[in-house]
Amino acid sequence: MEVENNISMSKITTKVVMTLLFIATCLTTSAQQATVRQALKALQAEDLETAKGFIDSAAVHEETKDSSSTWYYRGFIYKKVYNSTEKSNKNSSARDVSVESFKIFLELDKKSELFETAYKSVKYLASTYYNDAANALTENPERYELAIINFEKHKQTMLLIDPNHDFRSLEMQFFLVLGQVYNQLYERDREKNTSFYEKTEDAYKLVLGVDSNNLSANYNLAILYYNEGVNIIKNLDYDLDLITLTLIQDEVVVLFQRALPYAERAYLLNPCRKETLIMLSGIYFSLNEMEKSQQIQMELEGIEKIGEYRELLKRVSGLQEGTDEFNNVQNKIKELIENYSKINYCSGIK
Repeated sequence: MEVENNISMSKITTKVVMTLLFIATCLTTSAQQATVRQALKALQAEDLETAKGFIDSAAVHEETKDSSSTWYYRGFIYKKVYNSTEKSNKNSSARDVSVESFKIFLELDKKSELFETAYKSVKYLASTYYNDAANALTENPERYELAIINFEKHKQTMLLIDPNHDFRSLEMQFFLVLGQVYNQLYERDREKNTSFYEKTEDAYKLVLGVDSNNLSANYNLAILYYNEGVNIIKNLDYDLDLITLTLIQDEVVVLFQRALPYAERAYLLNPCRKETLIMLSGIYFSLNEMEKSQQIQMELEGIEKIGEYRELLKRVSGLQEGTDEFNNVQNKIKELIENYSKINYCSGIK
């Protein structure tokens, strides 16, 4: 009988322990769910530090760390922190945490009613990375590394919601500006900042790798090589021995040859840009292609006469046809067109 009572008591004790364990588990789960609710309550009260503390606790607890809603609310809370206190910080940690949290949410849940809001939040955060990248370049060229980091973060964030997103157009815009920034840094001190010469070159070539007919990249790369050659000539010490002078001359010729195809492409894309004509004429002259240099010089003269050509067109439109004055003005217009074949075309686009 005593043995039976002990067995009975053992069964009861086991049931009680199991029940208590079950209750404890429920209480723990409930407590952790309450932690998420407390985070939202703090968020509603604009107490962001408290909200962060609660949601961070939920994000690492076994009972809530695999819940998609935990990561959604964490992303939302940290986005709020970013907008409230770190929006001017181009290296915001709150923004990074928000994106990482939304990333986990999107991996866990693609069907709930929270998905659309998360999608819009990620798209918004991606845009802030790009804006910060662009602003970093324009506000302070020396922060180019931060600009590159934020541009890469922009791309990685966009891929979370659009895995097939085409970045080519945006990359061309970004690297064109980056190339200009590199060139500015190089021009500040050519001897000290030689690495920026190659960085400039690489940035423009990256753009041309996407679009070989990009006018700005062709012109900028041509002028980079051309200016390098011109700068060597300007700083040339003519007291050097003949062999050294010949070597330097050869170096300049190589630079002009390197510039030539890009300058010619820039000219074909826009034959009316004065700066391109000046550069191209100089390159042809330096490479001893005198006939081509003179031809470009004539076109350059035509560009200089566009103002006169427009005034004549304006004047003739107000004259009576057949009068001596009308005929004189008309003859001047014809003479300009005969001498400068592109003047009519360039007059229309300048």
